Amino acid sequence: MKFRGHAHRSLDDKGRLILPPEFRDMIRAALPDAVIVLTIYDKHVIGITPEQWTRLEAELEKIKTPSRALQNTIRLFNSGYTEAHVGKQGRIAIPAHLRKSGKLDGEVVVMGAGKRFEIWSAESFERLLDEDYDVSTELAENNVSMPF
Repeated sequence: MKFRGHAHRSLDDKGRLILPPEFRDMIRAALPDAVIVLTIYDKHVIGITPEQWTRLEAELEKIKTPSRALQNTIRLFNSGYTEAHVGKQGRIAIPAHLRKSGKLDGEVVVMGAGKRFEIWSAESFERLLDEDYDVSTELAENNVSMPF
């Protein structure tokens, strides 16, 4: 699954969100039980598959002596963990602890981030759009050329 694009959405009074139809259809087609894992990463709520979660845990267990920063990242991953069922209309419930941690209330943006999707507050998304990024050096160092 590759999540691409973004959509502006509103959380309802119970903290539920309707995913973009493309996201819903991919998830429901790929995952027979239509359950995704939600957690906190990089100050935002992310959605990944249960298989990705299992691989994440295995990868993190390889680190014998994690730094304090990595320990805190692992704590946030684990404390944020929740399973969400994607309904036929693409509705998912975002628990209160994730809404608070991700600063989600009212208007949000659901965006594709490749192998995961992210849920940002509309304000945070607008700030992201306003930033200037010069990644030319990093691309060159990794021998990446843009095909356009």
